[in-house]
Amino acid sequence: MEDRIDIIGSKSDFVPVRLDDQTVIRIEATRLKGGEGEEDYIGVQLPSFEEITNTIKSISKSIVAVWNEVQPSKATAEFGIEVGFEPGNVTALLVKGSGKANLKITLEWEQKSSSNPSNPA
Repeated sequence: MEDRIDIIGSKSDFVPVRLDDQTVIRIEATRLKGGEGEEDYIGVQLPSFEEITNTIKSISKSIVAVWNEVQPSKATAEFGIEVGFEPGNVTALLVKGSGKANLKITLEWEQKSSSNPSNPA
């Protein structure tokens, strides 16, 4: 059975999430609908921000792998992450460049030249 997440309109709320160091912050998130119906949001466990950071790490690693393969002298990638929420969980949503993003991530890579390329060690 396929996990299905639908965005409900453009309704967003500020949702508390717990960071790795146990700090609680509120982040603007779009309400998601999962499965058949909406669930009650009262009494659910405080969601962790880890899923968002893991998504950013995974996307970044994929981009860096391409850069390592093609070996550009310099490269930049930019993407936006919108945060979605459902009871007890936050989800990272990759958005179009022109879309609304809660987090804008910019990765820059520059190939370092060796100090003396004509005299290899």
